[in-house]
Amino acid sequence: MLKEYLNTAMEVAREAGQFLKHFSESRDLNIQEKGSDLDFVTDADRESQALIFSRLREKYPNHRFVGEEDNIPDSEVAKMLAEAGPDEYFWIADPLDGTINYIHHLSGYGVSIGLVNQGRSVAGAIYLPVTDEMFYAAEGMGAFLNGRPVHASACEKLHNAFTDTGIPVSKMDRRLRFMAWEKSVGMKSANTRMLGCAAQAMAYAACGYLDAYWELGPHPWDVAAGLVIGSEAGCAISDIWGKPFDYNCAGGIVLCAPAIHEELVTAIKEAE
Repeated sequence: MLKEYLNTAMEVAREAGQFLKHFSESRDLNIQEKGSDLDFVTDADRESQALIFSRLREKYPNHRFVGEEDNIPDSEVAKMLAEAGPDEYFWIADPLDGTINYIHHLSGYGVSIGLVNQGRSVAGAIYLPVTDEMFYAAEGMGAFLNGRPVHASACEKLHNAFTDTGIPVSKMDRRLRFMAWEKSVGMKSANTRMLGCAAQAMAYAACGYLDAYWELGPHPWDVAAGLVIGSEAGCAISDIWGKPFDYNCAGGIVLCAPAIHEELVTAIKEAE
């Protein structure tokens, strides 16, 4: 069944991604603030999520569904996943990851659809419509980009690493902590980017375009697909303190080349 689930995730992610691309070219986005004056939502976000879950519910009416636009707290999502039985499957989707990029007509946005069972991401697809890149994986089946197997970077030292991170969109105290961490990592690594799209950054780390991705503020829908893609590609995955990743996302995420994981986590800790 995992292969079928993966194929479905890919099909729906592609359809939603193409919808987003055409939406931006032909319709008003109707940009609105969401929760804070630093976060935004558009009609494209909402309509993409409706499309994704409509397609998934048609095929899997007994599964459960969580999307960014449901506005469910991370802790509640984590609790649902932890308490789910072995036969319960959760589709967790970000219908438009990189909304700020999308609003500003930048190419770094995409659709992320992950399937979680017993607290593990078991299948997932990330589709970037502007570049037509489809990243996908299922547990035990490897990770792929447009049909080509992908693997984590072989980078062995943090000072050679090309990294990506993301600044928390709200809560100024978290921004101040992040700035200290980013300075520490930035001084010890070769170069840093902020792509502005967690799904894209995780996918790029999984295929070795990036040596590392780390961030304090992702949500379950940002990472559900990227976790299985990164794991199947051989990435090291943890929270930013080096502990196992938890879907409550309170400790953020690190997804990187295995050889630099300890150095990267240490660089973050040293800034505390």
